[in-house]
Amino acid sequence: MAFDATLRAAAVRGGAPLRIEAADLRRKVREHRSPFAICFVLDNSWSVHAERMVEKAKGVVFRLLEDATGRGDKVALVAFRGGLPEATVALPFTSSLATATRRLRRIPLAGQTPLADALRRARILLRQELSKHPNAVPLVVCVTDGEATIPLRPGSDPSADAVSEGQSLGRARIGLVVADTSDGAKGCAAGLARAAGGIRIPVTDLAPELLLELAEIASPGPRRRPNTSLTGTVPRTRPGRTRP
Repeated sequence: MAFDATLRAAAVRGGAPLRIEAADLRRKVREHRSPFAICFVLDNSWSVHAERMVEKAKGVVFRLLEDATGRGDKVALVAFRGGLPEATVALPFTSSLATATRRLRRIPLAGQTPLADALRRARILLRQELSKHPNAVPLVVCVTDGEATIPLRPGSDPSADAVSEGQSLGRARIGLVVADTSDGAKGCAAGLARAAGGIRIPVTDLAPELLLELAEIASPGPRRRPNTSLTGTVPRTRPGRTRP
């Protein structure tokens, strides 16, 4: 019981001597939010808007980490490796803004788009992080136009492989937000979001506040799972509340 709040409620009701009635009873409610483990998959393949999108994604990472220490949130980033048909972990999971600034100082543009490999690496990173912190809420944020060019296996379709990796994220109960840099006419961005049971937003809407609100919504499993992509208004959520 919250004795101070109960006494205040009785005092506000008035009367002398002070008497506690059932309507005055208050109890403590502890606010709790599990830490987020957010892995960015950054499509840094060459395009007209590539450099601007890289800088935007880095800015979101830095802003998330500015307040991450007190909440226990961690951020990682997977990008494409310049000159090679594979992805690379540019930033392992960290809550350190200094580490992120140092590791992400320069992300060169790549000539190829191994999107499926990047998603696979993000899933592995999150699986490792969840083995150490099972209460973390996992989320992949994929900044891409969805135009994959490198398959996981020789001879397979790059877009189909990316969508298949989206399905693997869904089976692993890892949420996915696709920040679409295209106009939606090309690429597999929409199919990727659907395959994972995730959410697709325009890259212009990408912001830390939005991601924190979407993390629970985009996470499959017992959490709320949308079956359509999100293109406009984002539903507002409140932090989870537990009553001891």
